[in-house]
Amino acid sequence: MMKILAATDFSDESKPVLDFTANMVKQCGGKMYLLHAVEPCMIDAAGSLPTDDSMLGFIPPVGLPDERLNECKCLLERADARAKHLAATVSREWDVPIYGKAEEADDIVECVHSFCKRHDIDLLVIGNRHHTLLSSILLGNTAEKLVRAATIPVTVVPCGNKAKTTK
Repeated sequence: MMKILAATDFSDESKPVLDFTANMVKQCGGKMYLLHAVEPCMIDAAGSLPTDDSMLGFIPPVGLPDERLNECKCLLERADARAKHLAATVSREWDVPIYGKAEEADDIVECVHSFCKRHDIDLLVIGNRHHTLLSSILLGNTAEKLVRAATIPVTVVPCGNKAKTTK
């Protein structure tokens, strides 16, 4: 049975990635996974805080509101709930089983490829947003980085207004 992972950033633009993957699973069989990589909430100028236990014993800065502290601690849990909800929604729409998950990622590319290895994923489906040339040169492109680091086949689906609807 083929295992296919759709990586998502939860944007409306990434819907074609989920539809393409669900359609492929529906037509060919297999199992679909949905993954959202959550960048860690580290203490920075914006006043964010880690969401995991990696900084046990860390004392938050004086004056960080409890509300903000709790918000940061719950970020991964909320993202995971959102991934599961999105998986359930797409599952109902396409009538295919989908496993939804959000994981914390210091490096999004490493997170996605690590997930693929742990779950024996056969195919990775990602979206490409067509960034400007300048932003691609200066910042790189996550889709390109995922393709370059891949050890399994990767399908890149156009996102945004260039995407063709599957249904």
